[in-house]
Amino acid sequence: MSLRRRLRPLLGAARAARSYLPARPRGAFAPDVASSLTEAEANLLAELARGKVALELGSWFGRSTIALASTAERVHAIDSHGGDSHTGPLSTLSSFLRNLRRYGVRDRVVVHLGDVDEVARVLAPASFDVAFVDGLHTREAVERDAQLLRPLVRDGGVIAFHDYGRYDVTEVVDALGTPERVVDSIAVLRVER
Repeated sequence: MSLRRRLRPLLGAARAARSYLPARPRGAFAPDVASSLTEAEANLLAELARGKVALELGSWFGRSTIALASTAERVHAIDSHGGDSHTGPLSTLSSFLRNLRRYGVRDRVVVHLGDVDEVARVLAPASFDVAFVDGLHTREAVERDAQLLRPLVRDGGVIAFHDYGRYDVTEVVDALGTPERVVDSIAVLRVER
């Protein structure tokens, strides 16, 4: 077993412990919340969500949720919070909720626990202005996520995909269309019907 794999529970516990500390906001960016989301990406999400209803797939500890909710009217966040092959076995729900409270955005976030397949079925079509996709990074998962979330976004809204340029995300996004904007590893596609 690799050292990284053996240390994963310890690293997860350290990341979770941060949620007990006072918030250190820097605009829409929550630098003390574990994430690979950059400050430029957090600012982009805040810009896209300003005054809108947003949908997020993949919250982990909540940095992207905080960025969206810092300006959004409402954010619906979908995550199982039970861990997976990419994030490890750690449950992140308690830390996620603490982070939302620490950053003062809990009242604007609707938490949906579960898999996107289950949750997307109960959400009304064309009810979101922006969707942020940061779930599993396999080709099949990104294709499934795009297929499930696209009908939920209003005509003229956007879908932002994290990890563009990495994994299989780039191939899937490019097959859907040309991104109108790319900031670090977020590609933004306009939804037009």
